[in-house]
Amino acid sequence: MCRRAKADGAPATAIPHPDYLPLRQIQQSTLWAARRGLEIMDYAFPGKESFRRQIAQRMATLGVPVSPDDVLATNGAQEAIILALRAVTQPGDIVAVETPSFPGILQALEVVGLQVIEIPTHPSDGLSLEGLQLALDKWPLKACVVVTNHSNPMGARMPDERKQQLVSMLAAAGVPLIEDDIYGDLYHTGDRPKPAKAFDRTDNVIYCSSFSKTISAGLRLGWMLPGRYMAAARQHKYFANLATSSISQLAVAHFLEQGSYDRYLRSARQHYRESCERMRAAITRSFPEGTAVSRPQGGFVLWVQLPDNISGTGVFQKARAENINVSPGLMFSTTNKYDNCLRLNSANPWTERIEQAVARLGALAHAERDGST
Repeated sequence: MCRRAKADGAPATAIPHPDYLPLRQIQQSTLWAARRGLEIMDYAFPGKESFRRQIAQRMATLGVPVSPDDVLATNGAQEAIILALRAVTQPGDIVAVETPSFPGILQALEVVGLQVIEIPTHPSDGLSLEGLQLALDKWPLKACVVVTNHSNPMGARMPDERKQQLVSMLAAAGVPLIEDDIYGDLYHTGDRPKPAKAFDRTDNVIYCSSFSKTISAGLRLGWMLPGRYMAAARQHKYFANLATSSISQLAVAHFLEQGSYDRYLRSARQHYRESCERMRAAITRSFPEGTAVSRPQGGFVLWVQLPDNISGTGVFQKARAENINVSPGLMFSTTNKYDNCLRLNSANPWTERIEQAVARLGALAHAERDGST
């Protein structure tokens, strides 16, 4: 993993700059929560009722009618995915994932002891359903993990009709879908994209998300809708760490109740759209001819595919020596793919230092191609 650069550099980690987070509002809500006395002193299992109620209300607006009792609070989306995997698989089972895939998902699969089948992903339409069908025909898959909206690292968003096909295909095969919708709220324009869970008619989709990319990574607050796997998910959660922080849940529930979250999101989406556009333009100006850059409809990461004769790993190593931190493509696969790729984080206010860092990355890519330093 790459270390994170300073705030005015080009960080590798997909975490928003503090200027893009609702710091003042969440401070106020945390202070409110801290005054709740005994409410913050006990274990909150399976989650604070006020938090689970707010999540249920938000899910209903996405076409997913659930009750607070259907929600399990987790320590971020990462734990939700791990709990989902443990609920539906055994060590040694085979699970399908997108490729390229978020390293945290690949790490979760490794932690649970699972084998991975990588399914090609289209830069805009997401997971290849044709590739998934081939995998279903050939392998005894026990689960499929997909980031349906603004995937990391490609930024792909599956169209609704393909989400519906994905859900139907896996339901027919009896293979649970584990949906990671952590970037769903960060669409750049238009309406909030539906999750695949909105098309689930057989309770075969386990929905996972968190506020790590929108409110604060440090709160470590996520949730899941395990559906018919709730008993198994609760058991694994209880054995792992008993419960998720009470004060974090109360603070975020208060933040949501006040309507502050939706007001904040309107400005955040604009920031991320503008930041992605500026960084794409800077890459186009500076990188070698033949470089391809993703055009995400949401989120804040860009996937850069260099010409085949340029090693992204080489660029990454040279850049790291200069304290310019990006993520090498090799991180996003278990099979040594994407050596000619990089992932960049656009969740930073545009500054001259960032512009210079992107220009320097381009120069290093030219140097890597030419075999010089």
